[in-house]
Amino acid sequence: MVAAVCLYAGGLLVANLGALPIGPGLAAIFPHFGGLDTSSIQTAWQDIEGNYVLRGVPSSLGTQAGEAALVQALDTTYGDRFSTYFTKSQYQQFSAAINQQRSGAIGIALEARCAGAVLCATGDSPTVLAIEDVLHGQPAERAGLRNGDVLVAVGRTELASLGAGPDQQLARVTGLIDGAAGTPVTLTVERGASELSFTVTRANLQIPTVYSRMFGSVLDLQITSFASDTAEDAVAQLRAGLAGGATAVILDLRGNGGGYVSAAVTVASQFLTRNGSEQDVVVRRGRMDLQGQPSTAQTVIHDQIQSGGLAPALPLVVLVDGGTASASEIVTAALRDYHRATVVGATTFGKGSVQLDFPLPDGSDLHLTVEKWYGPAGESIDGKGITPDDPVSLPSPDDLFTLEAQSADPSQDPQLQAALAIARQGG
Repeated sequence: MVAAVCLYAGGLLVANLGALPIGPGLAAIFPHFGGLDTSSIQTAWQDIEGNYVLRGVPSSLGTQAGEAALVQALDTTYGDRFSTYFTKSQYQQFSAAINQQRSGAIGIALEARCAGAVLCATGDSPTVLAIEDVLHGQPAERAGLRNGDVLVAVGRTELASLGAGPDQQLARVTGLIDGAAGTPVTLTVERGASELSFTVTRANLQIPTVYSRMFGSVLDLQITSFASDTAEDAVAQLRAGLAGGATAVILDLRGNGGGYVSAAVTVASQFLTRNGSEQDVVVRRGRMDLQGQPSTAQTVIHDQIQSGGLAPALPLVVLVDGGTASASEIVTAALRDYHRATVVGATTFGKGSVQLDFPLPDGSDLHLTVEKWYGPAGESIDGKGITPDDPVSLPSPDDLFTLEAQSADPSQDPQLQAALAIARQGG
């Protein structure tokens, strides 16, 4: 299954606290609380162990609850939506998702829809589970599955037996479709008036994050997230496009929920030149006062424009939408602030913070906000997003053209068509 891209994946770095005792370690991470009263926490747990109505409550429950409660307190007190606590399993899934890895998957997404696999109108309840986002070149597509197929059964398990409606069925069917790599799974679907069965071999997927194609002399460069290999792939495909005669570029960041800050800086730098007035792609500030005033930051990091950009003067359009978040907003803000690109589409998500992972001794993880980032003009887009220069709405998600998966024809995508028109006019 194709998991939804995490929107809180701002800047992923790893610091290992495994060697630290848990009490002092957490006290160092959360200094605003003035240090943790670990004796009170320990006493409270002893009271539970000795007096709770149920005997034998595992100590791991107390550990996870304490870790999760600390993060929840940050959200409640400081409105931090993006700090979170991951169990060991969740952290493994998160790390794999950031780098577009799927274990024992077939390369589809499922969505609850109305009859005929159409998006439900406002007020209508979904009645079917439809296959969407069939990834190009992955097992499901090779077996013959298509966007819009309505799922009927997985193996011998009828979908109707998994719950009263599509929402319940969706929560339970993933475990039937995913499995060990190399093993088969049979999906029965309705396609129009026909019922068809497809046997698909599960695989460990490494999904690309960069795709490109030429529309005449305009290079459409689509980046779906900023993973560890995104920068290298983006530079290679941009170089190939230029060698193929590209005279303008569309940088499509729609649905890109973020990733590594370093990858975002490298991609933005391909279209910029560092000079006297243009120095930074982004400025990150941390350890601010409780009001979050940028001027109080104790740590300030300037991620400078890298030298050797491939297309510093080529006409450029950036495509964005409400799923464009975090690292992809860093790229968009830099190219906008330096008047380097025309931004087309819909207002972006608005995530102006960076998270750092603190793995804990039990294998779980604190995904903690450590910085807020600011564009070259000094602005924060947190909670506001970036408003396009040329707002263009998409009538339906089914009108989106993407190179990653089966999708609409390019002519159906009004945002892409607007971007092409601007690019052909020289940006």
